[in-house]
Amino acid sequence: MSFLNRPLYNALIRRGIDDRGLHRRALAQVRDPALQMLLFENLQTLDSLIDDLQGLVRVDGGSPAQHGTLTGTLRNMMADLSTRFSAHRDTAWVQWLARNECDLLHSFERRMQRAPSESGSVPGSQLSRLHGMHKEMHCLAGTTHG
Repeated sequence: MSFLNRPLYNALIRRGIDDRGLHRRALAQVRDPALQMLLFENLQTLDSLIDDLQGLVRVDGGSPAQHGTLTGTLRNMMADLSTRFSAHRDTAWVQWLARNECDLLHSFERRMQRAPSESGSVPGSQLSRLHGMHKEMHCLAGTTHG
């Protein structure tokens, strides 16, 4: 008997893939080496989260999501356009990522509240890492000025 809510986990996977795409765009465009390192670390966290969730869906006998959402694609394109013409590109990216991290964290928390407790250990272990990403981006967004 399956304990996993596959649509819920696939929604989390798609959201993670969307966020990972935004981080990749930012990493390719920011100039500050410390910010590049932070974004690289965030990408590793997102890769781990996505891999863990996909693994849960596979073990449960399902087919995990492999792509993000149309909304995520549009959000990434909007971020790219708005930061491209910014006089302070790094600051603009930090602000975009801070907003996105907040949305990702809240989405993850809401969906995990609906997940069955039998399968919550792996995604739950990633929640603290998402909180860390969220905190770092908001600290940067509060200290950068453009």
